[in-house]
Amino acid sequence: MNRTTFNKAVVPGLFALMVSGYKPRSSQQLWRKLANVRTGKRAYEDNAYYAGLGLIPIKPEGQGISYDDMVQGPTKRWTHRTYGLGVRLTEELIDDSLYPDVPTEMTSVSRELGASASETLEVLVHDIINSGTGTSTHTDGLDLAIFATGKTRLRGGTWDNLLSPAADLSATSLQASLDTFENHRDDTGKFQIIRAKEIWLAPANAWKAKELLNSAYDPESANNSINALKERNLQLMVSPYLTDTDAFTLIADPPNETAGVIAFMRREVTFARDGDFETGDAKFKTTFRFSVETNKPENLFHSAGA
Repeated sequence: MNRTTFNKAVVPGLFALMVSGYKPRSSQQLWRKLANVRTGKRAYEDNAYYAGLGLIPIKPEGQGISYDDMVQGPTKRWTHRTYGLGVRLTEELIDDSLYPDVPTEMTSVSRELGASASETLEVLVHDIINSGTGTSTHTDGLDLAIFATGKTRLRGGTWDNLLSPAADLSATSLQASLDTFENHRDDTGKFQIIRAKEIWLAPANAWKAKELLNSAYDPESANNSINALKERNLQLMVSPYLTDTDAFTLIADPPNETAGVIAFMRREVTFARDGDFETGDAKFKTTFRFSVETNKPENLFHSAGA
């Protein structure tokens, strides 16, 4: 099979295989469920933190009203980075192939390039949780870990979104997490209405979670007491991309799409093909531009497991 025949007959098929390696996975991508996905239009996106206004005091008769100011905090930045990977098939490999059957190695390489694009996005977004107790990859905007205790409010006081002491998944640890998570005060000290919607965990914790969330009676008690967790209707989200097998993470149902895990798709995953005139090789590549960070991390709560 010569170069011309390959380009006309086989390259389009390999290109289609590359795309097909991405599309089935993209329709099932967990990262799109974990993150609020938005479209970026610049090299980066900024979001400034502000503390709102305090309570309204009494206005004495004949006196002026009191004035308050919004307190500005740090600015959180999403920097859109370009990700790309290519593969080339040598002219010799092409020449030694049997037409019309596309060789197994070519088929595998083409599908793998598409699968790699999908897998990379999963890893990038899940890293928000996987590395969330450290500061080497992501922070909360105040140079603290996404999940931490003793976070400082802009107007004073502290708050937590990390269970302490850390505990494995159980009725006790889940209830303690929910109590802390849903009794949050914002930077001004006002109660913030937070309601846990989902619990994310690794497959190793799935069976335990199903018992806790679905049993009519408390699965950890012999007294036939009701299982109060069942009434919470927490949505169980099991992901193999979560690396800590005994950890769990609660995610709130935010009032808008600006809270929690925020991902910007600056440029969608694209595929391209070309030939190298000098070597006769066929080249394929995939690229995309992407960023992911958290905004308002009080909408997330984590237990690292014992």
